[in-house]
Amino acid sequence: MLTIDGIEAEFSSELFNQRDLINVNGYMAKKLHMQGFYSDMGMYITDDLYIVSASQKTSTDYEYEQTMAFKQFLDANGIKLLYVNEPTKYIDDSLFRNEFGIETYSNRNTDLFLSRIRNEGVNVVDLRECLEEDGINISDLFYRTDHHWTTRAGLWAAGKIAEGLNAYCGYNINPLLYDESNYAFTDWHECWLGEQGRKVAQSYVGLDDYTEIKPNFNTNYTFKTDEGCYDGTFDNFINEGVYNTENDVYENISWHYAYSQINCINNNIPDGKVLVLGDSYEQVTEPFISLGVHEVDSLILRNYDSSFNLRNYILENGHDTVIIAYAQFMVGAHDDESSANYRMFTFE
Repeated sequence: MLTIDGIEAEFSSELFNQRDLINVNGYMAKKLHMQGFYSDMGMYITDDLYIVSASQKTSTDYEYEQTMAFKQFLDANGIKLLYVNEPTKYIDDSLFRNEFGIETYSNRNTDLFLSRIRNEGVNVVDLRECLEEDGINISDLFYRTDHHWTTRAGLWAAGKIAEGLNAYCGYNINPLLYDESNYAFTDWHECWLGEQGRKVAQSYVGLDDYTEIKPNFNTNYTFKTDEGCYDGTFDNFINEGVYNTENDVYENISWHYAYSQINCINNNIPDGKVLVLGDSYEQVTEPFISLGVHEVDSLILRNYDSSFNLRNYILENGHDTVIIAYAQFMVGAHDDESSANYRMFTFE
């Protein structure tokens, strides 16, 4: 049976010249400075045209209990655990109060959760702290029209994760591996529209820039898929067919997904077998992490139902380290059973 929302969605999808209407709507909202006009879709627009989203307050109890039980399992099997906090597009919750007159709890939820697990001996890389240490502005790491971080952020974050693997997990990755001088950068300007920007309209937030990053040193991989293994190089992580500037920006695949998460063996590195439990941020993080580790597998738990046994998977595949690398808005997702991220902290 159709609901009112369903009827409205079906009606909207059939509108003639829908793209033009979206752009007219966005143009008017921008002219009227309606920063919260898209709040019913969870989006607000800052003065400098960044799309941001709020998080509700959470106890962090579920995340804490699941993480600690998971750590106990890993400890019992001699497997290291590293938790990596990937920031959202703001590191001060007062941004929402000051710009939009509402509260968000994203950073306060994260502060509480990380404090609780750190107190119980979980090793943590909080990338917000790394930002402060490196003097990086958070807005430089994210697209304006998309909730994902940039390829440059992925490379930077991979370097920080490598430092965490060295400090806490017994690895010896050369930190110079992630120096930008070792990579080739190709830039496109005002070339694509992010997932959030398609809802807000190009006429409001404009288009995003994009940078492709490839190592300028030789790489040698074996990639593992359900169909079998194949050999390749770092280039196999990237689908350059996504970089199409002729397509309708509303129809073209998100350029963030040009990079892929593929289970892989780095034949140039002799040691290490890591499982990354991540989210879509890892599209542009895992490929760079793999440059310093012999073997990297990855899972996004929201893609699996309750029949999947994570612990058996880890034991069967012989991982020596598990990295939980989550965008911080995953904390609290279990409070909403309808959320796509409901199972992200279900490690049983």
